[in-house]
Parts: sequence; C-alpha cells; structure tokens
Amino acid sequence: MSALKGLNFAAYTRPDRLSAEVQRRNKLIAHLQEQLEMVRAEVEGKAYTVNKRKWLRNEDGTKVSVEVGKRLKAWYSTQPNGTVLLTVRYGSKPIEFEKGKAAIVVKSRDDLLVLIPKLIAAVEAGEFDGYINSIAKQRLVGKKAA
Repeated sequence: MSALKGLNFAAYTRPDRLSAEVQRRNKLIAHLQEQLEMVRAEVEGKAYTVNKRKWLRNEDGTKVSVEVGKRLKAWYSTQPNGTVLLTVRYGSKPIEFEKGKAAIVVKSRDDLLVLIPKLIAAVEAGEFDGYINSIAKQRLVGKKAA
C-alpha cells in the first residue's frame, strides 16, 4: 500500500461525446478523404488499398484477428465524352444537391484533386448538414417501420 500513499486522486468525469451532427460530418469527411486518396493513386498509376481487422476462425476453431482488404467503391466515373461525374454519398445513398441532380461534373480526374478538398472544407463548415440530416432521418424512419 505504500505505493498508493504518494498518489493524488481525483473524481473521474467522462469526456463529452461529440454531437450526432459532428459525428456525421466526421464520417463523411473520412469517406471523402478515402476518395481523394483513391484519385491520387489512380492519377499516379498506383493501386490504393485500405486494410481492416477482422476476426476469423482458423482450422482448429480458435478466433484470430486477421488483416483483410477493405472493399472500396469509387464515387466517380468517367463518361464517354471524357467528363467525370462525382457523386457524394452518405451511407449507400447519393446526396441530391438539387432535385434529381446527385452528381458533380468535372472535366477530368485531375480536377477531382482540387474539388474533393473543397467538398471536405464545405462539410467541415457545416454546409452539408441539411443533406446529411435528411438522409439520416430517412434511415431512422426505415428502421422504425421494420
């Protein structure tokens, strides 16, 4: 007990949690940064991979933690005329910026390297909150009905 006598003790207070709005922004920012890295790698002619940890059972039945590749889906596609369409997604749903318009048109993949950081800054500033909240509300309504 002599080791505990020289210590100072205090009451533990749990750190404040982030609001749901900030958590949603952070989620979208993380996915936009993944898309930016995918574009950078593609422009440089490299492959971009992300690993995640997964628990699997081996031959003798014990659980082991294994690193596996995360499946990434590009949010951008090249059109026949050479332009590139970028859809920003929250979850599996594309964000509709205007009625029936969920894609941003740019001239080339190189332009995505300029556009995506602007979108990240817009998310940080809260400009996407209305879009994100409407998609999140749709998901909540669907879960309550099920």
